Amino acid sequence: MDMSAVKGLLFDKDGTLLDLHATWGMVLNEMIWFTAGEGEQRLAEDLARIGGYDLATKRFTPDSQLAQGDWGSIFEAWQQRLGPDKGKRLFLFLDELRQGKRRRASVALGEIRPTLERLAAAGLKIGIATNDAEAPARRDMEHIGVADLCDVIYGHDSHGAKPGPEMMAAFCAETGLRPDQVAMVGDTMTDLRFARNAGAHSCIGIIDPSYANQPFVEGVDLQVEHVDAIPALLGL
Repeated sequence: MDMSAVKGLLFDKDGTLLDLHATWGMVLNEMIWFTAGEGEQRLAEDLARIGGYDLATKRFTPDSQLAQGDWGSIFEAWQQRLGPDKGKRLFLFLDELRQGKRRRASVALGEIRPTLERLAAAGLKIGIATNDAEAPARRDMEHIGVADLCDVIYGHDSHGAKPGPEMMAAFCAETGLRPDQVAMVGDTMTDLRFARNAGAHSCIGIIDPSYANQPFVEGVDLQVEHVDAIPALLGL
């Protein structure tokens, strides 16, 4: 595929720049067991199944809607399964997470900064487009040491959630690029649908062989295992 027209890159966050399982897996495990309550094995298993999470391995499943960033519909389904009393425990956990009483790690998916430095030095515009909120996304980029290399950092509360095209429109307005000059880099069907909806030049898929969603693998334009392969795709 001819990538010479690409002048900007929008990166997903979790599963693309951050290790999804190391960053969110333990938090989700803790959330499920806190919400279900001590000894509630069946309820915990139901919550994990609904969210697309394996309690045994503490990893997301390839078809996980949580991994896709669809937290809203999953929380709604959890509430239906939990009922009002148990549901309060879920919101208590989330409130404690927001207030910093509970913490999660920001674990980079290998070495990220050298790749982004190379892309930025070549004059490419770099953005983050995540379905997480903007503030934690910015903190994550700061924690892994790449925030200063990002022209924009967008969350679902900045310009609308993926797969809607709003983040692409905002990125192009900020950088002066057209969507067909921007490649989307992601690891889920949500990222692929976003790229298509937004009229992106292409979608580069981050493919983890142990955690691959086949429709996503087949649908992306280019496949790499890590972002460090992207400069070569662009001839840098």
